[in-house]
Amino acid sequence: MYKVVISPSANADLFNALRYIAYELENPQAATSLADGVESCYADLGEFPLAHELCRDLALARMGYRRYAVGNYIVIFRVVEELQEVRVLHVFHSLQNYHEILKSEI
Repeated sequence: MYKVVISPSANADLFNALRYIAYELENPQAATSLADGVESCYADLGEFPLAHELCRDLALARMGYRRYAVGNYIVIFRVVEELQEVRVLHVFHSLQNYHEILKSEI
């Protein structure tokens, strides 16, 4: 079992997405569905983090960045084997250019 560590950035990303869906789009049911999906994702990552694909961008894949799709959102994470830890870095909408955002943070 891996420990799942959620970064402040991932928490902020998810909060902003949920707020946008619930209040701007006026769709609280969709926000609840996303929250439930992300919660399931985190539980799954604790058990089988390596079952999820590396990012398709070669530079990110070389650094061990992986992705997990939750509806229209992508959870980005890394596995630190020696610590038996999964570090959730961000939650992006699938239309965002998350490859470039992640590269700018490196």
